Amino acid sequence: MLPGMFYDRFNLNREYMMSLQNRDLLQNHYMEAGLWATSHKPGFCHWGWESPTCQLKGHFLGHWLSAAALCYRSNHDDEVKAKADRLVAELARCQRENGGRWAGSIPEKYLDWIGKGKYVWAPQYTLHKTLMGLVDMYRYAQNEQALQILCSFSTWFYDWSGKFSREEFADILDVETGGMLEVWVDLYEITGNSKHLELINRYDRHRLFEPLLEGKDVLTNMHANTTIPEVLGAARAWEVTGDKRWFDIVKAYWDQAVTKRGFFCTGGQTSGEVWTPPYAFADRLGDKTQEHCTVYNMMRLAEFLLRWTGELEYADYLERNLYNGILAQQHPETGMVAYFLPLESVGKKIWGTPTEHFWCCHGTLLQAQMSYANIVFYEHDDGLFINQHIPARLSWHKGETAISLE
Repeated sequence: MLPGMFYDRFNLNREYMMSLQNRDLLQNHYMEAGLWATSHKPGFCHWGWESPTCQLKGHFLGHWLSAAALCYRSNHDDEVKAKADRLVAELARCQRENGGRWAGSIPEKYLDWIGKGKYVWAPQYTLHKTLMGLVDMYRYAQNEQALQILCSFSTWFYDWSGKFSREEFADILDVETGGMLEVWVDLYEITGNSKHLELINRYDRHRLFEPLLEGKDVLTNMHANTTIPEVLGAARAWEVTGDKRWFDIVKAYWDQAVTKRGFFCTGGQTSGEVWTPPYAFADRLGDKTQEHCTVYNMMRLAEFLLRWTGELEYADYLERNLYNGILAQQHPETGMVAYFLPLESVGKKIWGTPTEHFWCCHGTLLQAQMSYANIVFYEHDDGLFINQHIPARLSWHKGETAISLE
C-alpha cells in the first residue's frame, strides 16, 4: 500500500494493535490455563466483552492475530509479526497447561452445557476466533506453531462432536457457531486429514442450508452475523472440495440476503442485528442499523463471488460498503469502531474505547482495516483488473509478461 487515506487508516489500526499489551490480550487464556494469579484488582486488563466475567471472553485475541497476519501478508511488517509470534507461543503454553488439546479462553464445560441444552452465550463463536487467528497466522505469516496448536485443538472438537447424533448436533449448531465450518475447511485444505473432513460434514448446518436451496426466505428477522460466517464456510468448502452443493448454497444465500432483499443506501442490511425484511428498510430506520460485523463479513462473501464470477455487481457491493461501512465506522482520529451506523434523523455514532468495550465489531474492525490490499487488484482469465482505486504497488508476473504497477 502507498500513502493516502487508506494507508493512513491502515497505520492508525496498526498503531492501536501494537499499543495493546501481550499480557492483556492473553488475559483470559492465561486465566483458563491457570497461569494468572493475583490477589488484588489489577490496574490494567481488558474489560467489556473481554472481562473475565463475560461468556465471550477471549474472542478479541483471535481477531488481533488474524489482523496481524493480514498486515504481514500485505506489508511484510516484521515488528507486527514478532509480536504475533510471541502471542502464538503463549497460546501453545496455555494449551500445554490445559493438557495438550484445549486452547480456549473459556471453560470446556461451556460446550458440555450447550450439548445438554443449557444456555451459554455463543461459546463456539468465541472459540472460532482463536482458531481463525491461528489459521491466518499459519497461512499468511508462516507460523508453524500455530498449525500445531490447531491440529491438537481440533482433536478435542472431533471427539466432542462425535458424542452426538446428527439431530442432537443440529440443535448445537443452532447456537451461534461463528466460522467453525470455515476453520475445518481451511484445516482440511492444509492437512488433508480425514478427521477434518468429518468435521466439515458435522458442521454442515442443514437446517439453514436446505431451506436456502429450496428458495425459502429463512433470513428475515434472523440474527445476521450468525449465518453469514456459516455461508463463508460454504464458500471455502466449494473452493476446497469442489462439491457444487456448496456453491449453490452461497448463491442461494446471496439471492436471499441481497438480490431479493435490497439494502440501505449505505450498503448495510441489518437493524437491531437482524436481517431487515425485503425492501422494508424505511420501517427499520433507527440507531442500531448496519452492524459493522455484518458489513465486513458480507464484503467477504461478495469478494468470494467476485473472484468466482468476475461480475461487477459484487465489485459495486464491495465499494459501497467499503466507503459507507468500513471507513465510516472507524473513527479517523482514534481508530475506534462504531458498532452501528445510525440511520435516523440526528443519529449519532457511539464509538468504542481502546480497552473498555471490545464488542464483536471491535474485532472485525482490526481485520477490515488490514484487508484493503486484498481487494485492489485481481487476475481474470489472462488479464489484470483494478477493482478499487486504493493507492498500492503491484508486481505481477503472467507467463512472459511482467508488470510493476502503482
